[in-house]
Amino acid sequence: MIAQGYVENGVKTYISARKAEACIATAEELSEKGECIAFPADLSTKEGRDAFIGEITEREDKIDILVNNAGAAWGAPFEEYPDDGYDKVMNINLKAIFILTRDLMPLLLKDASQENPSRVNLKWFN
Repeated sequence: MIAQGYVENGVKTYISARKAEACIATAEELSEKGECIAFPADLSTKEGRDAFIGEITEREDKIDILVNNAGAAWGAPFEEYPDDGYDKVMNINLKAIFILTRDLMPLLLKDASQENPSRVNLKWFN
């Protein structure tokens, strides 16, 4: 929905998801209305983040908007919450967002100004 809004308003939009087929299919569908490019990646892992960041920095010299909306949940009672569940949720919901924003900061700052800053948005869906 977020990507659709950007694409429909003429924004060149990159999307990412762990499920490559769904990511590519969504980009193809959105490309009927504008420019949408898929970069499937598991952003909860260093390898996935590095691949995504590499693709973006190879194609763009600046970014005007970064939307962090990757998220995960783990359904378990507090007393039974497993360590690996906690790690999964924290790695995608916090660590990935922090690292992606940090590592893309040079592109976000390029050509940004006080009057027209780049934007970083956080949006989680459950």
